[in-house]
Parts: sequence; structure tokens; C-alpha cells
Amino acid sequence: MTASATRAHAPTALWPGLCGLAATLTGVGIGRFAYVAILPLLVQQHWFSRQQAGWLGAANLGGYFAGIGVAALLARRLAPGQMVRLAMLLVSLSFFACGWRGGGIYWCLAWRTVAGACGAILMVQAPVLILPATAVARRGRVGGIIFSGVGLGIVAAATVVPMLVEQGLSTTWLTLGTVCALMTAASWDYWGKGSAAAAAPTAPAPRTALTAWRLPLPVSLLLLAYALNAIGYLPHTLFWADYITTELHRPLLQAGFFWACFGIGAACGPYLTGVAADRIGLAPTLLTGFTLKACGVALPLFAHGDGALLVSSLLVGFFSPGIVGAASSYALEIGGAANHRRYWTVMNVGFSLAQAGGASIMVAAMAGRVSYDLLFAASSAALLLSSVCIGLIILLRSKVECQPGIALKAEYETGPLWPSRQRETWPDR
Repeated sequence: MTASATRAHAPTALWPGLCGLAATLTGVGIGRFAYVAILPLLVQQHWFSRQQAGWLGAANLGGYFAGIGVAALLARRLAPGQMVRLAMLLVSLSFFACGWRGGGIYWCLAWRTVAGACGAILMVQAPVLILPATAVARRGRVGGIIFSGVGLGIVAAATVVPMLVEQGLSTTWLTLGTVCALMTAASWDYWGKGSAAAAAPTAPAPRTALTAWRLPLPVSLLLLAYALNAIGYLPHTLFWADYITTELHRPLLQAGFFWACFGIGAACGPYLTGVAADRIGLAPTLLTGFTLKACGVALPLFAHGDGALLVSSLLVGFFSPGIVGAASSYALEIGGAANHRRYWTVMNVGFSLAQAGGASIMVAAMAGRVSYDLLFAASSAALLLSSVCIGLIILLRSKVECQPGIALKAEYETGPLWPSRQRETWPDR
């Protein structure tokens, strides 16, 4: 292969995934999860009270839900690549804005909400611009690269924030904003040009407002599993550092170390989960991931030693973004490229609703000085229910595959719960 051919092939093979990584790193890895490392400092340096700091975290989650609707409105005027550009710019700006201490709680609430909304746009738009244009044999790995940005952002925050403590929180906010701005600049051209081909899949048949929300049974179960997953990871992503310092009475340095371990797991998890999915299949990977993640969330209920905290941090970190990539790819496998954006958007609506509602309840519970044990128990139970949902999908699909005839398979895939749709033609894939 000539040097020019190698250069031409390299962007096709790797560059889209790296641009997706930059988007998820900016929107969620730093835009959301960096706040977990900042939260204890906001209280210790007397920027806000413990409850106010908790509401800033909840505002970001509420913004994530609002971002789904905002994306639908923007889609009427902006191309998907342009939405990604705008969202990355606003996340960067939100960090610069929060660096102004004089803004007060409402100023920061507004900008944390903006960052959450933009994070949702990036999590929805980036994968559907990249994955359908990726070869099936490499889809798991490329999806892993995209969602590795979440974990890399956590590692960066866990490393940068403690180093900047002596410089003050304003410097910390500004530094993280600069990192986001650099990621935006690095991927800017791709979202304007390289994503154009991927942004034009075969359009699905027109749908009414009602049928747009009717889903095949496997997708409905996947939606439920993904929504429960949002509840499952909240204690670690909202309160892990605070739990270690407040309830276990450990120093901030140890909390930073275990949060960094969470980030290391999150950085490795998406790609390794993608490799596993390419080898054993997406459904078995999701079943294993939800089950092990439930064990990781429940571990602090039984042990508080260094080993237990380390394993819990790594397990929950590993499967938090790893499951996201596998779930998106599984929605693509079930519905095909023509339905991927719709299914993935609906799944993110369910995820954000569960996330925002769960976070609000948990923040209110912690304001009442409820023990963290209740949060860990509820979240681990939610993840076990996610495992049950995936098990049901595997069972249903295996039963259909055992039946002769294409008609039964088509009827099943278009949603046996909806008789009015049984005569629809299912798109080839």
C-alpha cells in the first residue's frame, strides 16, 4: 500500500472514532464527571453548601434530559455535525463561566444545566454519525473508542483537579474549560466535513407522532435496561468522593485516588467491552456487564477496606461507559441503520429521565442525612433488573430464531405488542 493510500485509509479507520472520543470526553467525561472531583472542593473552599453543591450536580443531569428535546428542535435548523460543534463550544464556555466565583449559585446552576444539555446532544449525535458507517466486524471496537472519552475525562479530572487545589477553584474551572476547547478545535473539521457522508443514511418511512414511540419488544426491554442503568451508577458518579470523605472519614487524597481508579476503569472499559462484544456478541456482553456492575455497586454494603473500594471503583468505572457503547451498538443491530437514531434517542430519553429523577431523589435523601447504604442497595437492585431485561431479550430472540419462516421473524421484529404494525415491511439490513 502506498503512503498516500495509507493516509487516505487512516482517517476512515481511526479518525472518526477519535473525533467521537473528543466529543464524549468534552460533553460527559469532563462536562459532567469532572464535577465529582470538584464537588468536595466547592464545600471545603466555601463556594457553596453541601446541599447547593449537590443541586449543581443534579442540574447537570436535568440538563441532560432537556438536551434530548433541544436536539430535536435544533435538528430542524442545523445539520448533526453542526450540532456537535455547537455543543462542544458551549461545554467549553460553561467551564469558563463557572470559574467566575462572583456569579453565585444561580449563575452556576444555569451553566451546569447548559453543560448537561450539550452532553446529551454529544452522546446522541456522535455515535449515530459514526457507527452506522463502520464495518460490522469493527463496530464494537470503534464504539469503544468513542465512549472511552468518558473514562479519559474522569482520569484527566482526577489527575488535574488535585494538582490545582492550591491554585484555587477558579483556576481549576478554567483549566478544564481549556481542555474542552482543545478537543473542540482538534475535531472541528471532521464534524463539518468528515461526518457529512455518515449523516445521510437511508431515511425510514414517515411515521406519525404515535408510531414514532412504538418500539419492538426487544428494543423496549433494552430501553428499560438502559434506563435502570442510569439509576445504577448514580451513587458512584454523584457521591463516591463525598462518601469516602464524609461517611468513611478518609482524607481527600484517598477519595481522589479511588475516583481516579474509577476513571481508569472507565477509560479501559469501553474499548475492552467492545472487543468482547465483537467476540462473544453484544447481548452476552451486556448481560455480563450489568451483572458485574451490580456487584461493584453493592460491594460497599459489605466491605469498606481499601481492596473493596478499589474493586468497586474499577468495576463500576469499567462498565459505566462500556455498557453505553454496547447498548448503542445493540440498538443498531436490532433496528438497522435506518432506525438507529430513533431507537438511540428514545433510549437516551429514558436514561435521562431515570437519571434526573434518581439524582433528585438521592440528593434530597442525602440532604436528610440518609445513609449511603440505601443508595447502594437501590442502585444495585436496579442493575440486576437490567440483567433480567437482557436475559429476556436473549430468550425471546433465541425462540424466534428457532422458528421456521421469515414471516414470523418479521412479525416479531416489528413488535408483536402492536398488532397494527404486524403487516409493516421491515427494512433490510
